[in-house]
Amino acid sequence: MLPLTEVGSIKWTKERGEKMRSLRGEMALLALSKKLAEIDVEISRQYLHRMETFSDVKGASPELVTGLCKVFNCTLAELLCLKATKIVQLGVDNCNF
Repeated sequence: MLPLTEVGSIKWTKERGEKMRSLRGEMALLALSKKLAEIDVEISRQYLHRMETFSDVKGASPELVTGLCKVFNCTLAELLCLKATKIVQLGVDNCNF
């Protein structure tokens, strides 16, 4: 199994941006950026907006993706719009973050 920390970038898609927006709910992007900073994930409000609107974002770091999962209290499968079995087939499980 390849640890998530060994992955350079996770492909970011429009569907994943929409899911991120849905999970964020009423939380402001600035508040999300600050919550991520509290867990040592530095990312600007502007970049988070680009991720949600799929503006020139091709990939996201594993640290950012796992940070989003922690803040949103969701699984990696949920954020990445994957079925859990698909993640297991890729060798990634929910225990990697």
